[in-house]
Amino acid sequence: MEDLARYICEKAKRRGAAFADVRILHRRSESIMVQDGRADKLAAYSDRGIGVRVLVGRCWGFASADSLRKRRAERCLSDALALARASEAFVSDPAMVAQARGIEAEDRREPEVPPAAMPVKEKMSRLLEYERAGRAAGGKAIVNSIVSYSDGEREEVLANTAGALVRTAVTRAVVTCLMVATDGKILQRGTEHRGIAGGAELLRRTGAEEFSVRAARKALGLLAARPAPAGRFTVIFHPSITGLLVHEALGHNSEADAVWAGQSILEGRLGEALAAECVSIYDDSTLPGEFGSYAYDSEGTPSRRRPIIEKGRLAGFLHSLETAARMGAEPTGSARAESYDCRPIPRMSNTFMAPGAVPFAEMVRGVERGIYLMDGHWGYVFVQKGQFICHAGQARMIENGQLGEPLRDVSVSSMTLDTLRKIDAVGDDFEMKMPGMCGKEGQSAPTDTGGPHVRVADVVVGGQHGG
Repeated sequence: MEDLARYICEKAKRRGAAFADVRILHRRSESIMVQDGRADKLAAYSDRGIGVRVLVGRCWGFASADSLRKRRAERCLSDALALARASEAFVSDPAMVAQARGIEAEDRREPEVPPAAMPVKEKMSRLLEYERAGRAAGGKAIVNSIVSYSDGEREEVLANTAGALVRTAVTRAVVTCLMVATDGKILQRGTEHRGIAGGAELLRRTGAEEFSVRAARKALGLLAARPAPAGRFTVIFHPSITGLLVHEALGHNSEADAVWAGQSILEGRLGEALAAECVSIYDDSTLPGEFGSYAYDSEGTPSRRRPIIEKGRLAGFLHSLETAARMGAEPTGSARAESYDCRPIPRMSNTFMAPGAVPFAEMVRGVERGIYLMDGHWGYVFVQKGQFICHAGQARMIENGQLGEPLRDVSVSSMTLDTLRKIDAVGDDFEMKMPGMCGKEGQSAPTDTGGPHVRVADVVVGGQHGG
């Protein structure tokens, strides 16, 4: 694969490309799901191919093929060159690229238990054990249960005309549990999710008590909870909710292609105070073993810790080679492509708020009437408007400085920068346990997110009755 990648790069230079890169990828994955006491789905997937990107004059060209034969690779190069030249008359914003590094390196992360080393029968057996334990904990109230597992191996070779040759190999695994309970009137869901940069050892490390049993108990607890009040409250975010805020509300706005396109609320604000001084937010793909970590991005740029907000001020964006050139910045190693047939674009990795100095108990004591939001489930951001919505799987009232009754069906909505400015306490704790696949422009990338507990004043809470 290395020889083919280098050959295409050399040929691209001879045929007039100012810059070219070649990515050759081989992926293998397997997924299993059990539902309601039976094995439900088993799937395996494998593909390999080549993607060729060229910069000719003012334009990019990109082409891919699901074959590693030399003739198909040469055809990809010809197609990419032709597309770039054909675009010349229609492009008003010239393409450009920052100086790429001619680095030669290898990043091979071997799992403790390679996916193929654990038979499908053993994987299925473990999932069924999780499910049985969860249903036993929930009793007759559990009406639906799903436990799923997937693992995937990815091997990639990247070469470019600057002389880079980077080989990477990584395995990731995810296990998820859903328990649905009913009291005959309403349905409530309890979920748990685990993911690692590793292999089938995830199933051996995960015990039923903290996984499926915990999910069942969440669902039962929500049946007894009352609907959340609606109105404006001081809220405390659990680290999972902090993670949703950081990822959805700020992280996507910090991806430099959105900034350059005028679709981010952060455009033109570098260096401004946008958050409370106690807030610092980073994206860091160098963290050992984290789900979103990697050593080199899909352009061969080394990974790094990237400040987004430091002590309340906007400190930087997540750059590819192209956005760095356009904005006069340094590439940050944030360009990622899902597959060989996708172009690298700026993406988050592990995005988090740094811990502060306030103990959780002290935060709670400072709230006369508010809500503690836990178990971050999902969020959505309107990037250009700077508005976000996030949903909490669990919550509790706070009355007179003490945690009170449990709540259900809680969501919060606010403007991103308003929320960041209204943070008046950042916890001295930290948690990052939200591994997942983040979608953007039809591509998925492994990410994680988290932070400490934070307290925010005057947030709109959506519920089912008046506050």
